[in-house]
Amino acid sequence: MKLNNLIEATKRPLLFEEGTSQMWIDEYISQQMLEAHLDPNTDAASRKPDTMDASVKWIKEYICGNNFELQVLDLGCGPGLYTNRLAKLGFNNVTGVDFSSRSIAYAKDNASELNLQVNYICQDYLTLNFTNSFDVVLLIYCDFGVFNEYECNTLLHEIYSNLKPGGKFVFDIFTPNKYRNHADSRTWNSYTSGFWRPNSHMCLNSNYWYPEERVHLDQTIVIDDNEDMHVYNIWDKAYTIDEISSILKRVGFDELEYFSDITGREYDEDTEIITVVAKKELVK
Repeated sequence: MKLNNLIEATKRPLLFEEGTSQMWIDEYISQQMLEAHLDPNTDAASRKPDTMDASVKWIKEYICGNNFELQVLDLGCGPGLYTNRLAKLGFNNVTGVDFSSRSIAYAKDNASELNLQVNYICQDYLTLNFTNSFDVVLLIYCDFGVFNEYECNTLLHEIYSNLKPGGKFVFDIFTPNKYRNHADSRTWNSYTSGFWRPNSHMCLNSNYWYPEERVHLDQTIVIDDNEDMHVYNIWDKAYTIDEISSILKRVGFDELEYFSDITGREYDEDTEIITVVAKKELVK
């Protein structure tokens, strides 16, 4: 590894600049991610079981009106934590899509063990050509914020066109409140093994805030014992209600509701999370 390459990599990236590597398809890191998803004691990758149970109950009752025949699509389903819960409650038409083959394999195995009927697809949902019409589309754990403007626009139009009339898109996003006390930072750490690699490696972690665009970057540069360098950029855009409302209305969503979390808690201006319910208009 050349020093100049490291110096270049440590410069503040352009907005939504891609890293050199992806966590979700790395054989080792995807295993660490799966373990984090399944850890009931942390919200690091998925929310805790009690919160997920409350979320699924709210989705069943408020979003779906206890209609178990509705077709539900969960984008970024991970290891099936919401999809399998919905199927256990009695939903008959549930589909989960995720980029991680390891997570999808776990979701399928878990569904099989529980004798649940869930359709799982291993694919980047930004490239997915939807073939069904859905009553409800879910995008949970603030995944919407990782996409740039073009990707968001493409995804929203795809979701809108494949929702049935009256169908609902349910997703959560961070608000600027999450980063109100943010300070840019940079730290070095060395490990004999850890989350990023099973063997010796060094990590340079940087946190940046782009105030005009209200975008946060969590960047990790990993240098392993072969002196190979990998850059992982995790972007997250924070939205105001006015901003997300404008975006959704341009796509065609006509009924918008806002809550403070994915369990349907009443909206509070100080919340760090907004859960959005966007409804496609009925055929006139």
